[in-house]
Amino acid sequence: MPTARSALPAPLPGCTPLFDAAAMRDADLRAERDHHLPTILLMEQAGRRTAEAILTRWAQVRSAVILVGSGNNGGDGMVIARHLFEAGWDVRVRSATGTAPAEGDAGLMSRIAASLGLTCEAFSASDLPPDAVLVDALLGTGSTGAPRESILPLVEAAVAHGGPVVAVDLPTGVDSDTGEVAGDAVRADLTCTYHGDKLGLHVAPGLHHAGEVMVLDIGAPVPVPSTPVAWLAGEETLAAMPGKSAGGDKYRAGAVLTIAGSQGMVGAGVLASRAALRAGAGLVVAAAPAEVQPQMATMMPEVMVAPIPDEAGKLDAASVDETVRQAARVGAVVLGPGLGRSTATTGAVQAMLHRIGHPTVVDADALWHLAELRPDAVDLGHAVLTPHSGEAARLLGRERAWVDASRCEAARDIARRWGAVTVLKGAGTLVASPSGAMVVASGSEPRLATAGSGDVLSGVIGAFLASGMPSFEAAVVGVVLHAAAARRSPFGAGTTALDLVDGVGGVRGVLDT
Repeated sequence: MPTARSALPAPLPGCTPLFDAAAMRDADLRAERDHHLPTILLMEQAGRRTAEAILTRWAQVRSAVILVGSGNNGGDGMVIARHLFEAGWDVRVRSATGTAPAEGDAGLMSRIAASLGLTCEAFSASDLPPDAVLVDALLGTGSTGAPRESILPLVEAAVAHGGPVVAVDLPTGVDSDTGEVAGDAVRADLTCTYHGDKLGLHVAPGLHHAGEVMVLDIGAPVPVPSTPVAWLAGEETLAAMPGKSAGGDKYRAGAVLTIAGSQGMVGAGVLASRAALRAGAGLVVAAAPAEVQPQMATMMPEVMVAPIPDEAGKLDAASVDETVRQAARVGAVVLGPGLGRSTATTGAVQAMLHRIGHPTVVDADALWHLAELRPDAVDLGHAVLTPHSGEAARLLGRERAWVDASRCEAARDIARRWGAVTVLKGAGTLVASPSGAMVVASGSEPRLATAGSGDVLSGVIGAFLASGMPSFEAAVVGVVLHAAAARRSPFGAGTTALDLVDGVGGVRGVLDT
């Protein structure tokens, strides 16, 4: 997939750069200033390549309505209109005011189109045939916030349109830098974005409006690098997974301690422990409250289940010393799945985080306990936090709705506040580091919306930490492997967390051969 050249190296193999609007504006300016490439040529290429994509995908439709704004996005739309018209399509150009873009490059493109008889008229819903391709060229990457009231009828018509919708650079109403949607926003089947991929097209809620994203090469010179704001990780990133050496043993492959389980919630610890083994760990020890240890032991004979002193099936201060002793056998820890919630357990979690010292995945109930503490009360070191939106909201003291609407900001805030790599789970899962680096997992996998899938992810990341991978890289590769297992599940919407455990092993089995 063509994309702008990054000024920074990729954090992992297979990661591609994601840019913000400022980087793309700067690339256009440098193409003109340093390489004497007129920006109107970039506009012509953008429109022509988009028209080609439409002609390829919807060759039988042969009618289009182009909604144009007054800026450069509208100029792209005028180029698209011209190329579709010259291909023999019935093309109508519409705007909120009935006037075409008039200034700069966009104005010139309007005049070229008008010379061919393609004039712009005020939009009316009756102008939109139900099967026509609708092209959203209203607002570009520089727009933020809710669409202006003057174009709302056009946005609403695009949302209600039953035929194909193509967004030019990004769907109107989506923030290209964050994926935030402040009001109504177009939902595209295809987004043709130019020169470089945009972060907001891959982060919810923007992800749900973009449809398929095509990054089109519009002819910007190769020597014009741009600085990405994040990276997109696809399955190619799995090339970074650690393998098992021919002469190694179970400890060299990586040993993991899962601190999990409580009365009535033993399944979470089982899922995390077995997932760590399927992800490649050579040894897993489960530290379980003594009251539930026999039950957990019978559920996973491949795991050593150590009984930990407890109080009514939950860990407390008396649990800490034995848990720390068990941690001396391993290289990484998964803390939290099914741990239960009590004030005594909060104190135990704090003490374990202080004393264990290994890279630790902090998940599920351990995140609940963490939110009861202050960031300066724990040293998370090389920890990986794996919250969903509700847990993220507690860690930040915000509403869940804010987290869902502002996922990039939320992930970065947690990573900075708690000083730990943060995996914000959800559509377009985000991995953020305290330094500000961020990776977005490609796509949205609805099969992960099943109870226990987060426990599986914790075990996978724990296995990679135990192999010696740095926290950020282990989190990214773990997220990608987890999603790949779901994507390959033969059970569709009926996929369970146990299916994901086996799916993780299945993906590894294919890649390791």
